[in-house]
Formats: sequence, C-alpha cells, structure tokens
Amino acid sequence: MTTRALELFSGIGGFAAAVAGRGVRVVAALEQEPSALATYRLNFPEHPTRQVDLERIGAWELTAPAAELWWLSPPCQPYCERGARRDLDDGRAGSLRQLLAILARLPEELLPRYLALENVAGFQGSQAHGRLTDVLAGRGYNLRERLLCPTQLGVPSRRPRLYLAASLLPLAPEQCIDPFPLRHLAGYLDPAMAENAPHELLLSPEIVASYGDALPILAPADPVACTTCFTSGYGRSLVNAGSYLRCGSRVRRFTPEEIVRLLHFPESFRFPDGMTLRRRWGLAGNSLSIVAVREILRAFPDLAETQLA
Repeated sequence: MTTRALELFSGIGGFAAAVAGRGVRVVAALEQEPSALATYRLNFPEHPTRQVDLERIGAWELTAPAAELWWLSPPCQPYCERGARRDLDDGRAGSLRQLLAILARLPEELLPRYLALENVAGFQGSQAHGRLTDVLAGRGYNLRERLLCPTQLGVPSRRPRLYLAASLLPLAPEQCIDPFPLRHLAGYLDPAMAENAPHELLLSPEIVASYGDALPILAPADPVACTTCFTSGYGRSLVNAGSYLRCGSRVRRFTPEEIVRLLHFPESFRFPDGMTLRRRWGLAGNSLSIVAVREILRAFPDLAETQLA
C-alpha cells in the first residue's frame, strides 16, 4: 500500500529524499522560497510542486491532494536558542499559525491520518509547541515526541532536532535504537579537496589565529571527528554556524555538497547550475537529516515495517 504525502515547507526535498522508494508518494510539495523550489524541482521532477505562501494558504489547497500524511518543517528562527525567541510573535511563525488554525476547524473526514513535524530543540516548550499539541490532541491524534540527533544513527554530524509524530490510529510500538557505530567523516568528504581546495573555501591564516579555539576545526583522518550543526548562516558567520576542516597547512569550509552528503541526500543530488556558493550553503543548512526522518516515520503503523531506516 502506498501512503500519499503532502510535503509542507518542502525546502530542497529532505522529506522527498527520505521516502523515495519506500512506500510513500509525494502528491504535493509546497514551498515559498524560489531557489529552494528550483533545487527541489531539479532533483524530484516527478513531484507536483507549487510556490505557495503558507501564511495565506486555504483549507482547500491543503486537502485537495487527499494526502494521508502531512510533513511540516516550519521556520525555526522563532525558537532558536541564539535568536530573539519571539515564538508566536515572530512574523516567521505566521505560516504555522495558519496551518494550526486550519487543522483546528477541518471536518473530521478531511484530517490527515498522520502528521509529522521537525524543528529545533528549542521548539519544545514554546507557545507554538503548546498550541500544536493542544490542537492535535483536541482533534483526536495520538502524539509521540522525540529529540533525535544523527549521531545516534551513526552519522558524524550533530544536528539535534525535535520530531513530533501524530496519528489518528494507534502509533506503532516504540523501537529502541541499537547503538550505531559512528561512520568515518572522511567518507563524506570530497577527495579532490584534500590538498587543493579552491580559494573561496579557505580561511585566512589571520582569521584562524584570531578566532583560535572558537572555530571547530576537524582533522579528516580523525576516526571520531564529528561536525557541529551546520546552519543557513554557514559561510557568512564564522562561529556557531558549522565546522571546518584541516586541509594540508590550511583550514577550509565544507562544501555544500559535503554538507548534504552528511544529511544523507543521494549521490545524484545536485544544485542548479549557476547557484552561488553562499546560496547553496544556506539551502543545505536549512534542510533535514534524512536518516532521522526515516527513523521518525517508523512511528506510523502503515510505515513501521517499511524499510525506512
């Protein structure tokens, strides 16, 4: 049986990549940002897509695809620990407010069977989180929440996120994660960059000396090397935006392609020709950990036995 899915805040297609060939068919992907949508369309041309401002979306647009599963990755800035944390007062929370208003009043027969959401750990305990769980519980959903980091699944990249799974059916029994050995960071890196990284990736020696230990610099050969969380500000902010690599006698940034590889996008994934390095970094930093998405979807009865992990 195939589960029909609606991908909201689709970005560059993290959810689409996670469910590809695994019993889920994306029947609509909605995204507002043009470069993210262009990247999505390049990699998933078979998926129906629309450029939509979800702050102004109507109930008919959400229910017309007749999706059994809704996936949500709303903007995280209102809940980030390093931000102002304005929560529902942040204008970027407007799209989530609109979706919750629609869910609260949809006729019962139009509710999706399943709904899942991903956001930063700071979302937990926020006003938005409280409203979300109140609406879903009030509509009869069974809820399960989980903080999950890709390192728990063997990926050498820290990206802790809160995941929520909601089901109108009883949720599948919880499955404990067996310890995964940490994969070697070198397996995610471009070998061509080992000694000859292009100039735009290199940090100047002056910056490295000035920032010192504030820069998380990794040695590719270190078997326990693990990246810090990459954000959309990577390449713009020097600290608290991601890790760096020793490259011979120099230090370099990760390429956007290496970052999406750490997110476990397929090797065939690519960005549109001509897209700037800064924009590719931004899109990669806003995306999803595919292995984590697959793990979370196992909470749903129709998908629990599917080979998602």
